[in-house]
Amino acid sequence: MINNFNRYLKLGYGFSLLILIAVSSVSYVTLTQLIHSNELVSHSGEVMQKLGKLLSVVKDAETGQRGYLLTGKTQFLEPYNGAYQKAADFTAELKNLTADNKAQQANIETIHTILKKRLNILQEITVKKLKDEIISASDLDAGKAAMDALREAVAKAEADENILLKERTSKVNFYSDLTPWFIVGAGILAFVVVVYSYKKVTNDISIKDALRSEIEKSERETTALNEELTAANEELTAMNEELAAAREELVTANEQLEQRVEERTKELQNSHEETQALNEELSAMNEELSATNEDLNNSEHRLQQMVDEISKAYEHSAKLVAIVESSDDAIIGKDLNGIVTSWNRGAENIFGYAEDEIVGKPILTLIPQDRQHEEPTILSRLRNGEKIDHYETIRQTKDGKLIDVSLTISPIKDKEGRVTGVSKIARNITEQKQNEQRKNDFIGMASHELKTPLTSLNALIQVLQHREAKSPDTFAFTALNKAAQQSRKMTALINGFLNVSRLESGKLNIDKHQFDLQELISESINDMRLTVTSHQFIFEHGNPIKIIADRDKIGSVISNLLSNAVKYSPRGESVVVETQINDDEVWVSVKDEGMGIKPQDKEKLFERYYRVNSDHTKYISGFGVGLYLSAEIIKQHQGRIWVDSEKGIGSTFWFTLPL
Repeated sequence: MINNFNRYLKLGYGFSLLILIAVSSVSYVTLTQLIHSNELVSHSGEVMQKLGKLLSVVKDAETGQRGYLLTGKTQFLEPYNGAYQKAADFTAELKNLTADNKAQQANIETIHTILKKRLNILQEITVKKLKDEIISASDLDAGKAAMDALREAVAKAEADENILLKERTSKVNFYSDLTPWFIVGAGILAFVVVVYSYKKVTNDISIKDALRSEIEKSERETTALNEELTAANEELTAMNEELAAAREELVTANEQLEQRVEERTKELQNSHEETQALNEELSAMNEELSATNEDLNNSEHRLQQMVDEISKAYEHSAKLVAIVESSDDAIIGKDLNGIVTSWNRGAENIFGYAEDEIVGKPILTLIPQDRQHEEPTILSRLRNGEKIDHYETIRQTKDGKLIDVSLTISPIKDKEGRVTGVSKIARNITEQKQNEQRKNDFIGMASHELKTPLTSLNALIQVLQHREAKSPDTFAFTALNKAAQQSRKMTALINGFLNVSRLESGKLNIDKHQFDLQELISESINDMRLTVTSHQFIFEHGNPIKIIADRDKIGSVISNLLSNAVKYSPRGESVVVETQINDDEVWVSVKDEGMGIKPQDKEKLFERYYRVNSDHTKYISGFGVGLYLSAEIIKQHQGRIWVDSEKGIGSTFWFTLPL
């Protein structure tokens, strides 16, 4: 069983690490590809912009020249005068932007050649106008042809860049669609692995608890047999005493009879006259002897019955001794002074002392120095006839090793009901304690290991949400919102397991300081309203209620009760939160219009990992840690928590805190 337990721990931890590595690697690759594709799309947009500006410069120069030719005013040549330098700058920028694309480099080179030709024609016509020379129609036709060629070259470059833009946009959309689904799938897979490992571990613990129950039943039977054996021994002792007294009386009667016979014989020898009287006396004595013989026969019959009863008692005692000797638990007898009187094989196996080494010595030999104060308290309770069940403590073996034990201690009483000794059954629970520690360590370790990559995933999702918020593609933004919601659920689940582990290991710190409870409730309700639109939260913010408590822990209790009220009232419309002050306490209630809770479930509702099993709840997610953590947090604040519920009507959860 221990091997299975360790194997499930290792498998669960291994799968968790494997999933973390895979999620981190793929998330990094997809995010890198997404950023790179986005940069390429921006790059294509910049190329398209530069081509448009280049064509605009040429058009401005052509328009300025046309104004000059028509009016003869030189101010129209201002766009034309700067066109050469601007065109050269844009061409150089385009060559740099398309340095990784040979086809576009060829297009830019063609544009550059045509651009120079067009600008030269513009310059020639302008010079002729300045010199008042005649501008022929062929000059204008050549300029138009060059401009048309330039437009065609720019259009071809834009078309090629549009093709690249479509390819790059398609790649961006592919990685945007892939990333959320992969994150959600990895989260679900990690969740399944944790649930599977947890179920296997709890199954092993359940088997151990069943075995322990059987052993406890055997212990109770053994204790009863010990009591019967003690009573039988006492009856046997009393019968032996009665038998010894009867034998002494018979011996005395025989001695008296022999003495009287001798006296009478002597008298007969001395006096013949007394023979008749002696005969009469002898007859009387014979009658007495006959009666005595009858009494002896009756005594022998009674003695045989007593012997039969003693034989049965010894047979029963032998069975009890066999049970005690074959038990794996330590069964120890001691007197009221704490001196060991009996010691079985189980005690020898657990503590390492042989029977002849420990019998007659103080029980303090087995108790560590820092726990020896327990023994006087235990003996005091036993002297009063009290039985102690499942007292967990620490004891010391012969080699000095400290072990965890569970003690069941019963007083031994005589016929008058007086306590004459003590019967102690000790069970070694060191392995059980270690298994519980391993379980808590696994839950804590798995929660820590899953929490780190989830933080990274949340950051990545937020980055993608910010990028996709202004995108016309609503599907990607919706998918990212759903991924963020699932990630928040898994984060809350992991925090719950982590808090359970901290609570059981005593590491859940309570940091108390003064704050306004009304303000905390309002903040919790406002947080719920951001994600819940199906219910209306009703709360009247009254006068401030100042308490001294851990604000974060109490906030988690309120958030958990609000979340449960929403989850378990799918057809309800409102959740009502109220506060009231009673004496030196503040009472907080959260009321829903949900499905309600059966009476048999209310008693176990705040136990660890307990969930109500019904047709309505089997499709609602959860592991039964929220209410358990809430109850423990309230208890550590010296408060109380309970629920009032009616099936089909709704539930009201209450908790109190001291003022």
